[in-house]
Amino acid sequence: MKLKLFYSLKRKVLAVCLAGMILMALCVGGISLWTISHLTYDYEIQNMNHLVDTKATIINDELLRSESIVNYAANSVSRKISDPDQLRNPAFQQRLAQSVDHDFQDATTNLHIICSYYLYYPSENISALWKASRGHDSMFYDVLAQQRGESGQAAPRHVVAFAYLMDQGKAAWTQPYYSPYLNRYIISYLRPIYEDGVMVAIIGVDLDFQAFIDRLYAKPSEGEEHGMIILSDATGTVEYSPKKPLGVPLVDKDIHLKDTADKVAEAGQTDNEMLSYTWAGKPSLAGIRTLRNGMNFIDLRQVPKIYNRTHKAFMQMGFGLVAVCILASLLPLYMISRLSERLQLVIEAAKEVGEGNYDVKLHDMHPDDIGELSRNFQAMAEKVAAAQENLTYMSQHDALTGILNRMGLDKEVADWLKAHPASHGALVSLNLDGFKFINDLHGHMAGDEALRTLAKDLIESFGHDQIIGRNGGDEFVVFMKDTEPEQAEKVIKAFSNKVKTFTYDGEIHAFSVSIGYTLYKGDGTSLSRLFHQSDTALYAVKLRGRNHYRAYEPTMENLNRTSLGFNLENITKNLPLGLLVSEAKPHGKILFVNKTMVEMLECRNIHEFMEFTQGYAPNVVCTCDRERMTKMVWEQSAREPDRPHCMSYSIHTAKGLDKRVFAIWRMADNPNYGEVFYATLMEASFLRELTSDDGECKA
Repeated sequence: MKLKLFYSLKRKVLAVCLAGMILMALCVGGISLWTISHLTYDYEIQNMNHLVDTKATIINDELLRSESIVNYAANSVSRKISDPDQLRNPAFQQRLAQSVDHDFQDATTNLHIICSYYLYYPSENISALWKASRGHDSMFYDVLAQQRGESGQAAPRHVVAFAYLMDQGKAAWTQPYYSPYLNRYIISYLRPIYEDGVMVAIIGVDLDFQAFIDRLYAKPSEGEEHGMIILSDATGTVEYSPKKPLGVPLVDKDIHLKDTADKVAEAGQTDNEMLSYTWAGKPSLAGIRTLRNGMNFIDLRQVPKIYNRTHKAFMQMGFGLVAVCILASLLPLYMISRLSERLQLVIEAAKEVGEGNYDVKLHDMHPDDIGELSRNFQAMAEKVAAAQENLTYMSQHDALTGILNRMGLDKEVADWLKAHPASHGALVSLNLDGFKFINDLHGHMAGDEALRTLAKDLIESFGHDQIIGRNGGDEFVVFMKDTEPEQAEKVIKAFSNKVKTFTYDGEIHAFSVSIGYTLYKGDGTSLSRLFHQSDTALYAVKLRGRNHYRAYEPTMENLNRTSLGFNLENITKNLPLGLLVSEAKPHGKILFVNKTMVEMLECRNIHEFMEFTQGYAPNVVCTCDRERMTKMVWEQSAREPDRPHCMSYSIHTAKGLDKRVFAIWRMADNPNYGEVFYATLMEASFLRELTSDDGECKA
């Protein structure tokens, strides 16, 4: 049977002390020296790695935040550019620059190390936006405006940085260089924007590299008295220092790398890999970490100095041997007990973190290694907890609307059903009617605004305490907790009848939703079954014309959904006739056209069509027939408003051709736009080909 005497740290050390007293000074001295030597060496190595880890993390955090600012602005610009030809429009260039400037102003508040940001068009070799700060107060002035005031024109800038990016072809950090425009040493992060395989723009920031390294070298960290802190290049052979921002070879300081460049790269990506150097002719070790911009952070120490503490301990051992022998049975027990208690707190906290509980509290303020370990471990746990919380939130929420996504919906509803199996509720599925129509007519930005507006309306109508989420696309889900059938129908009916609008580009647009819902009666119905039932009810509403609501009924399972397989995009894209929908006004705006109509006017896309017609229906007609056609339309509408009419007239295409067309049209009321003209057009030449002289179809 094993004794439990030696299971704790304090008892083990006490046993060693007692054995030392018995075996006399020689055994005690030998064992202690051997133990201290190895422990000291291991501690120093761990301390070196910890030091570079801590500082590299801080540096990488600022670099990452700088990258994130640029990437956010670049993504915003990329979304705005749908065609490279847009960049030839000075007004569009100005709006794009204002948007980028706004993004940077919002993001650079807490990053004082950023000294400049800009938007650059490589094809025209100009900077559309360039703002820099004169000091460290985050106040950025317009450099381009100042240059124009001084020289009358804005000269190209940062030639070295932009040429470097053109060679890289992707987002990259530059090496340190001196900018005469900014009158300081900088490093730049540049992000290209491509459209149709062409680099159309470059967005970047400049970091004050002098301030960067001044802060890095300003305050030596604890434990650096034995070595040297170095910010080096990727090869580990050049040092960037406050006096030499552009770098100086380490060999000038009698520091030589013994390992290969491959070993430098490999060591920078590991936790405990050390590099070998010689420093002033003495063997040295270095802890190294690679930074996001390709530089390396190095803690270099001479091997003999690593053992300094061991040598000092050996000298002190001889003088204190007698005192140690006397106090060996009392003093170590007291000291180790205290240390053991503090270490035990760290061990218990580590176990908690290992089990996924990051809410640990270590308040060890002692200025020693265990205190430092406790504080660093506490800081690490808090960072991991914050990151975990952020990831959890992002994984369960929709980025566009801010409400729950499908994963968050499933979790929230499943948790509620599990906690309240006998309670009543309702699962509501909603679909934005004509969402594709909104995107085609007004653009995807308008569609996004419609989705955000619908999400806000759902929260206002159903309440913040209900589970509300976006299922994907234009589909939304609401789970009404603790709700009886009558109450559920009342709220759903009120929301269905509510006038719904969204505002885009200064104009108010109406929209409607289709709603299907099913009741949860505390009978243990599964979540997947509830979703199926509400989805079936939703499609039943769509089959009956949309813009309504229905509760699930078992008979809906037999509904034929085939008609839903043909949506507006399928029909209008393949319709062989030109389709034109416009306001029933003398100068009515064009509300919708299909692909055939765009091709009939020889336009490449809907944007060119709207630009050619200026967005008004009468501009489709040739000027020679416009007055006659307008007069006939209103005469026919006044005479017989409820039946279709036909006429023939000429249209003028974007390529300058006149075509004779045959049009059939009628006027009808639309819930969103009032009175609307619906017209189908066919080229007269094509109509003549289809019919013979006696009116019979050739086919």
